[in-house]
Amino acid sequence: MSLFLYFMAFVFLFIIISLIAGFLITYYLSARYSLFERTAYGMVIGLGLHTWIAYLFSFLWGLQSKSLYATLTLSVVFCATFTLFHWILLKENVLSEIRTIKNDFLVNKVSYFIHIAIFSFFSTIFCRLFYRTIIWKKDGIYAGLGNNFGDLPLHLAYITSFAWGNNIPPQNPIFAGDKLTYPILSDFLSAIFLKLGLNFRDMLFIPGFLLTVCFYCILYYFTYRVTKRRLSAIIATFLFFFSGGFGFFYFFQDIANSSQSLWAFLNHLPRNYTKIEPLNYHWITPLTCLNVPQRSFLFGFPITLLIFSLLYTGIEQKNYREFLFAGILAGTLPFFHAHSFLAIIVVIVPLGLLFWNWRKWFLFLMPAFILSVPQVLYLTGHVEGGGFFKLHFGWMSGKENFLWFWLKNTGIFWFVVIGGFVMIFYFRKGTFQSGLYALPFLLLFLLPNLILFAPWKWDNIKIFIYWFLGMIPVTAFGLTLLYETKRFKIPSRVGFFIILFFLTAAGGIDVYKYAIAPVNGWKEYSTEEIELANRISLETPVDAIFLTTRKHNHPVYLSGRKTLMGHPFHLWSHGYTGKTKRAEDILYMMSGKLGAIPIIESYRLHYAVVGPPEKDMYVNRFFFSRNYECIISTKNYSVYDLKKKKQSITLSNEFSQEGDKDTAPHSAFEQKKGFYACYYNNMEWKGKPIHEAIEPTIEFQWNHEYEKPVRSPFSILWKGYIDIHRLGTYTFTVTSDDGSWLYVDDILVVDNGGIHAKKSVSGTISLEKGKHKIMIKYFDKKGGAIMRLMWTPPGEKESPVPTRIISYKHDE
Repeated sequence: MSLFLYFMAFVFLFIIISLIAGFLITYYLSARYSLFERTAYGMVIGLGLHTWIAYLFSFLWGLQSKSLYATLTLSVVFCATFTLFHWILLKENVLSEIRTIKNDFLVNKVSYFIHIAIFSFFSTIFCRLFYRTIIWKKDGIYAGLGNNFGDLPLHLAYITSFAWGNNIPPQNPIFAGDKLTYPILSDFLSAIFLKLGLNFRDMLFIPGFLLTVCFYCILYYFTYRVTKRRLSAIIATFLFFFSGGFGFFYFFQDIANSSQSLWAFLNHLPRNYTKIEPLNYHWITPLTCLNVPQRSFLFGFPITLLIFSLLYTGIEQKNYREFLFAGILAGTLPFFHAHSFLAIIVVIVPLGLLFWNWRKWFLFLMPAFILSVPQVLYLTGHVEGGGFFKLHFGWMSGKENFLWFWLKNTGIFWFVVIGGFVMIFYFRKGTFQSGLYALPFLLLFLLPNLILFAPWKWDNIKIFIYWFLGMIPVTAFGLTLLYETKRFKIPSRVGFFIILFFLTAAGGIDVYKYAIAPVNGWKEYSTEEIELANRISLETPVDAIFLTTRKHNHPVYLSGRKTLMGHPFHLWSHGYTGKTKRAEDILYMMSGKLGAIPIIESYRLHYAVVGPPEKDMYVNRFFFSRNYECIISTKNYSVYDLKKKKQSITLSNEFSQEGDKDTAPHSAFEQKKGFYACYYNNMEWKGKPIHEAIEPTIEFQWNHEYEKPVRSPFSILWKGYIDIHRLGTYTFTVTSDDGSWLYVDDILVVDNGGIHAKKSVSGTISLEKGKHKIMIKYFDKKGGAIMRLMWTPPGEKESPVPTRIISYKHDE
């Protein structure tokens, strides 16, 4: 417990210094901001600044104590210097802002209590949601959100590679040898917390919770500055975090069809109501599909919205410092979130034309350009031709009517947006400037409906979401005017709540499902896999590269080490090239065929993991166990050192006519004695064998799946010749679970076929002196796998068939 408190003290210190540094930086801005506003801005600015500085120092020392101490020392020096030279002015400003809050509270107590209640409500949701990012159970790690099941291991791979893999400059930990071009600074912040001693859950929870709370505040103040209404700012937070379409209709349909009580139904909701793929619903509430799984949005959302807020303030109050500071923030954004930076580029051009002042926009564009260009060049250096920026109409609408698709996915949002613009431009309610400021955001709806900005078309939501954010002040303003209408007060307020319900019901249900209702989670890693990753981290070099299957949640991802190739979808969606060739090579190396060793050496691989994921690919376990030393072994997994080869003899090229063969160190193999065994990944001995070897005996008992060399169902075919030295009647006994058959000279001697538990069957045959052809067939469907071959020669007791009389070729 004391060690945990020690680590938490360091994390707390890091956060507090970040907050103070960012808070003080806000005093360089021209406009007056409230103390609450400065705190929200300061947390985002401070954490972002510290992340960037620590990342740059890591190029000198890696993500080590030196980098973190140097980062905090710089911040402390800045804070001390700023306070020393601006103490009087700083003190006056802070006291003035405190007095303003105090006086305002005395006049508007009810409003403050409402704001505190709503802030507490959202903070509780954020806390519960991010605390469920990882759910620890006795049997392992679970993802608390279904939307995060595929992304969580990838981010853990990034984070652990920084913290435990010395991955600076960053290579892609799931595509070893290629640079990591994903915007990684959100994950780098979590890596800092992991390095400071936090566990997986807390390192994800703390930045997620803090930055999302700050984003809530920035969204509130952005809407308030644009609309000048507190009610609009409150409405904006509900519209964004609970956004959804008409999917809530199916919620009521499911209730009507359910035999459960209402409480039981609410605690076990059968599906999502913003994402219903069979019905073509794809506009998922951003809190569950972006803030949690898409971790780059943790910084992307608050920084981008802070930039737009600063630009609006600079335009409205004719302040130059806001433009300069917004430009600096924009310049740091690509490594935080590339899609957010792209959204800014799209909006800035028409915004500059609408509010033209070349001096202000030069102050914005100059730092934005200088700081961002190196990042943009780095991030786009790997992009696969044709994967990004392709013409594609209608986003996810497919063959469905485009207008109906957007209507059902976003509900009546568009109608309220149009109503808000009408109020601003036609009836002149509100500021004309706020309406003009929102217009460029419409491009962020138009362009993603015409162009794909990523290989996976759903990823266009990363652009659409900024159209949605840009429209929220207009929407909230229109709803505010409806609520405040005095002429038809009761109908207006009834209409207000009905519209608000339609806009937030589906998203609110989904947020309730993941943040409030009981969650079982989706299993990512077992306790064995966590322990395996820990041993890999402790017992292998930081630069080690692993040969593994292409599974999205392989345990190596938790170790900080790199894999030759991870899940193809993650690589494809991020635009990496060379996937097909590498995937083919991995299959070949896993199969252990002739030529596998040179390919392993060509990739300079250090270790190979053989476990359940690899068995799903029908890995040749024999190849690795006979050729390489096993350095780590658990119940289901083995890790082989590919730099430590065992002494092995390659089988004769005489086998080349029948296929590639394995290598084997056993003396029987050197003498070419034994059965020729072929393993198949089916129960019918069909297709190309996944493993071929010479086996001196036929006897095994694998009680558990992890003991089997290949994954069930499988089958084995043994062929060879037995050299009979005495004429007589021989009895063969085959014991198996499941079916087995034995043939001598193509005559069926033992029929132990069928799916059954362990069973022994015997058969007799008269044999003359000389060599006789023998074939044994076996299959296993599931469960235990047992096989044993015995014989009883004339006048002798039952015993295994001697290896010395078995040969796989007739002339041996």
